[in-house]
Amino acid sequence: MENIFKIKDLGVCRADQVDAKTAFAYYELNAGEEIRNGSLPLNFIFFVLKGVLNICCNEFENRLFQSDEMIFLLRSSAIRMKAVKKTKLYVMYFDTVLSSCDQQLFRAYLPEAEKLSYDFRPVFIPAPVRVFLDQLLYFQKLKVDCKHFNNLKHREFFILLRQFCSRKDLIAFLSPLICHSMSFRNKVLEKYPKLESGRVTEFANLVGMGRKNFDKRFREEFGTSPARWMQQETAKRLRLFLMKPGVTISDTMDKFHFNSPSHFNRFCRRYFNESPGVMIKEAQAMAKKSGKSKKK
Repeated sequence: MENIFKIKDLGVCRADQVDAKTAFAYYELNAGEEIRNGSLPLNFIFFVLKGVLNICCNEFENRLFQSDEMIFLLRSSAIRMKAVKKTKLYVMYFDTVLSSCDQQLFRAYLPEAEKLSYDFRPVFIPAPVRVFLDQLLYFQKLKVDCKHFNNLKHREFFILLRQFCSRKDLIAFLSPLICHSMSFRNKVLEKYPKLESGRVTEFANLVGMGRKNFDKRFREEFGTSPARWMQQETAKRLRLFLMKPGVTISDTMDKFHFNSPSHFNRFCRRYFNESPGVMIKEAQAMAKKSGKSKKK
């Protein structure tokens, strides 16, 4: 039979420039069929549409999952699963959550998730999620299955999860992901402002990891390279910095570690399509306008 844990290739459409891996797939298992994987390549969610699965995941042995139940499997977990009877199964796999709303939610849920004694138990599939899965299956039968489509459906699924799962169930369901994800993410966000050179090696040292492992873990969590992420963060912070009264090009170069005016100019042209001088004038004008409107 087809290996459920093998990552499938998806079609590419012109609208899709997202590096993140996410997809949905439907499987039917006959009674007695067994699949093993020593280290999951991505995060998986199993939706049992019909039948019964016996799953062993790391230290959790012989847990039964039945119709209308879903279970989350964390990346790198060791898995052994067997169909107790004929089972219809929908599978979602992904490397990282795509929405900033989900990331903020995980951050808010982290204290509760860390206190939870995780027990690898299923959560009931909410009715709107079941409808969502039925629609996905229909679209896939029509060969609508490109990367862009799956990224959109990934976001939609997590919206439905937030809306139709109780807080308690959501934390219990995604506890391993929340704890695993946020501990690294929080450390990255905490250490980033302390960077002096703006180099990835320094960033990795601040987080307490080797460069190679840091780069791999960063890509898994943020869906892009550390260097590219730092460039994007610099662009966001730079625009806000330019709104401070009296800011000069020299101030900005010192603040954001640009080693020459030409380097700074290339950065502004690339991310804002404007020269540094024009950007400062526009930012200062915007800041003045904002200040006047607040006084009114």
